[in-house]
Amino acid sequence: MSAKKRPDEKAQDQQVSPGLVTAMFDRVRLIKRKHPDTSRRIDTHESEIREKLMQIKDAIDEFPAMEKELITVLVINGIHKMCDEILIDSDEESEG
Repeated sequence: MSAKKRPDEKAQDQQVSPGLVTAMFDRVRLIKRKHPDTSRRIDTHESEIREKLMQIKDAIDEFPAMEKELITVLVINGIHKMCDEILIDSDEESEG
């Protein structure tokens, strides 16, 4: 199950320069250094989320092979939707 790229995505990939990527990573590293406690808390929560996702994967693996792919896609969609609602939409509501 691999992600398919749209034709216009290939052009966008070519526009990203290595210097830009390095600059972004450097900026993130600086932000994390400025806020080490918050950064460590986020890392801890990410670890907990990873553990929960492994539990979800184990549960999905119990489905018959023909149903696993559909269930996996639905779970990923649900998790993505939750991330959007919690991390993006709630920020927009609090700003507006």
